[in-house]
Amino acid sequence: MADKPQARSTQFSRRMLLRGAVRAAGAAAILGSTVNRATAKISQAAVAYQPQPNGDKRCDKCAQFLPPSACKIIEGTISPQGWCRVFAPAPR
Repeated sequence: MADKPQARSTQFSRRMLLRGAVRAAGAAAILGSTVNRATAKISQAAVAYQPQPNGDKRCDKCAQFLPPSACKIIEGTISPQGWCRVFAPAPR
């Protein structure tokens, strides 16, 4: 008896979309000089940005944070104590 191959789901979850966005932003950061610097950023509303932390998750602990108050992928002023859905822990 052969096992039947499982079909992949064609539905995309919000988690898959956000992971893809974080991976794309990370790749853009790595490529740096080859990426167009005028790339549009994501709105704060699109990533549910909030100026308060989510537990121990804070912008100043995120790989995308640019001190003192900016982000590589989110537009506008960012609080170091803020948080959004695309939080990616900075490497230690």
